[in-house]
Amino acid sequence: MQIYHHIRYAKAARFGEPELMPFDESMLDDSTVVSCPQNKFRLGFIMGDGEQTPQDEDCHFLSICTPSREGRRPVLVWIHGGAYIAGCGGESAYDGTALAEEGDIVVVSVTYRLGVFGYLYNPDGEPRNLGLKDQMAALKWIHENISLFGGDPDQVTLAGQSAGGHSVASLISCCKEPYFRKAIIQSAPLGFQFGEQYLKKQYRDFLDRLGKTVSEATTTDMLIAQKRLMEASGKSMCFSPYVPSLGKEVASPSLEKVLITWQKDDTSPFVAMRLKHEKTFGGFLDRLMTKISTWFVFKTMNRRYASFLKENGIEVLMHELSWRPEGSKFGACHCLELSLLFGSWERWKGTGMLGQTDEAEWKKHSQELRKQWLQFIK
Repeated sequence: MQIYHHIRYAKAARFGEPELMPFDESMLDDSTVVSCPQNKFRLGFIMGDGEQTPQDEDCHFLSICTPSREGRRPVLVWIHGGAYIAGCGGESAYDGTALAEEGDIVVVSVTYRLGVFGYLYNPDGEPRNLGLKDQMAALKWIHENISLFGGDPDQVTLAGQSAGGHSVASLISCCKEPYFRKAIIQSAPLGFQFGEQYLKKQYRDFLDRLGKTVSEATTTDMLIAQKRLMEASGKSMCFSPYVPSLGKEVASPSLEKVLITWQKDDTSPFVAMRLKHEKTFGGFLDRLMTKISTWFVFKTMNRRYASFLKENGIEVLMHELSWRPEGSKFGACHCLELSLLFGSWERWKGTGMLGQTDEAEWKKHSQELRKQWLQFIK
């Protein structure tokens, strides 16, 4: 298995459009994993804190896992989640080694701009949706270069979880190039769409908290102002791309098939955070709120989106993960499927969402879920 990090697909100045970069063999000599600047991850009590990666606004990199640079294999392009404010394509939580080995596929993970760096909506005509444009630039780079890593550019499945799944749906609605034939949307909060007036106000509020121009601000200044903005908003997701056509148009000319998934207790971590029950979660109110909010936020909205896709001639499959790990009070919660698809037992053991599950039980469910995903991809 060959694993490469720090494969640059684009460059961009702060609030600048991504500029596609050509592939250079010297890229393979650098294994650094870089993430977009971000504040502390709020789902650490579920997923574990993971490793600390260097943060830089210059974060346009891919991680590629391939069985061989020879041949032409199906490709999985992964868009990580994290509420558009956290995460990194190259972190161990998204290690695609098992999927690549078991399925003989190429797995590509994308790192893109987050938070105010990628999704601040400037009403004065500056570039917008920069994080989404980063993802489109990555898809273009992959289309042009993945054959150099043993991948087939005509057999690409675009996948993402949470904000990553929301990104996939956004790309289905606005990417007009034939960059992917299949898509996997995992636990996407498709009902979270902000109107232009809200986004304009958010921009003004951010500048008020920043207290200076964005060109004068340091990266730390930007993150502090972002944190204050989020604390004042009280919203579980403050940032997202502005895509009015989401759920109204299929722009992708090559899309044939979509897999939409969620977890049976998807919202339990968010209920825990809302009620400040991270350590005591599990009571009647917790379970009731989880059932109601999961039904509305994930089941209803994703089924509605599935109907929209079917009406547009797209084949749709749906999947609900119902496995509740032993000793986990959060049940079949948000991010649980990530521990089965990506990474290793060493990465996931002892995390809140796996509870007291042992390696044998985890391995059984991991192999089952990866087999289903690989059947769809191939």
